[in-house]
Amino acid sequence: MSQSKLTTYKGAQMRFAGIGVIAAGVLAMGGYAWANTVGDVAASPSEPLELPTWNPDAPATGPVQLIVSVPEQRVSVYESGRLIANSPVSTGQEGFSTPTGVFSILQKKKHHRSNIYSGAPMPFMQRLTWSGIALDASNQVPDYPASHGCVRLPPEFAKKLFGFTEMGAHVVISGTESAPLEISHPNLLQPIPLKRPVTAEAGSTKTERSVNANPPVRILVTRRTGRELVHDVQRLLKGLGFEPGELDGWMGRDTGASIARFQESRGLQSTGAMSMDLVKELYRASRKGKPPTGHIYVRQNFAPVFDAPIAIARTEDPLGNHLFTAMDFEEDATEARWLAVTLNDGARDVATLGDADEEAEISSAPASAKEALDRIDIPDSVRRRISKMLTSGSSLAITDNGISIETVEKGTDFVVLTH
Repeated sequence: MSQSKLTTYKGAQMRFAGIGVIAAGVLAMGGYAWANTVGDVAASPSEPLELPTWNPDAPATGPVQLIVSVPEQRVSVYESGRLIANSPVSTGQEGFSTPTGVFSILQKKKHHRSNIYSGAPMPFMQRLTWSGIALDASNQVPDYPASHGCVRLPPEFAKKLFGFTEMGAHVVISGTESAPLEISHPNLLQPIPLKRPVTAEAGSTKTERSVNANPPVRILVTRRTGRELVHDVQRLLKGLGFEPGELDGWMGRDTGASIARFQESRGLQSTGAMSMDLVKELYRASRKGKPPTGHIYVRQNFAPVFDAPIAIARTEDPLGNHLFTAMDFEEDATEARWLAVTLNDGARDVATLGDADEEAEISSAPASAKEALDRIDIPDSVRRRISKMLTSGSSLAITDNGISIETVEKGTDFVVLTH
């Protein structure tokens, strides 16, 4: 832990002593005045403010985001970008490391038992993946990684947190110190006020934002990695009449046989294998021009809504991994305040479709949040469609790693894995 955070943490313990909030050393709650930033100008905490009252029985008034720092073994709770609480945690030990990336709370159960580890109790469980990663209470929360992959929380803190969060709240698990910073950029989507007449008293009409009650929209932008390319190939094969089986983005027997039939029909060597030449030939046969360099996916309420190709400049350079979250805005607003979190956990080496004839691989340092936004070009029609859906707490994730295996067809937001 950095010296500034350690000082604040100890100061918070002293202020809490004697008022019965929770035993010193288990929970520290702190408030920081974070410097507003544009782009990626580094922000650092100012002098600590008076601690706010956190009433877990009252709902949050703005988007809630949790950031788990694996190096610090600490979780920080943010509401509307403001740090309101933090606590020690214990993440996965060697051999059972906790994955890093962007997650959402998928399920909440006060009384839960592990279906992996002999029914071990996991009270106040908040599920992050369907493969077994969760936040849960434990009496064993040392200041080092000790779990089997989950994020252990002190019991009293876990109880308070359970009562404060809602389904869909983002949880960022980072291999480096990360914090949300305010960012302004023309490529960040902005709300379009949607007005509709609503039945009112006789002779009167009132309007309201039609999407106001909808869940936040989740947006993923990624380069054309393996799964995106396979999904593209499957979609094009189906459109040309070569049934590839389920359009799931995975190379199976049906997809391979479909590729072989297409190759044979074009007088090509019938290999049934994926290649950049195959992708280009499919685009030529479908009369769709050059293959796109990126893709955008949109989800809402843990299910797909639509997806579309986009352009990403300099595909040979990594975008990095970034999460942008829209803060509260009025129903007639045309501009939202956005916060960015960058996960500097490194990018995976994944094949992509670049401008060159050969497959390109990530070989340089990941881009900053601003640089990543600079390089994406979302068609106006797609931007407008998403902007009409935009609500408080909506998010945009940018990653080089494509759609992860933890992102299932229905039942998750986009799970971005960085390690």
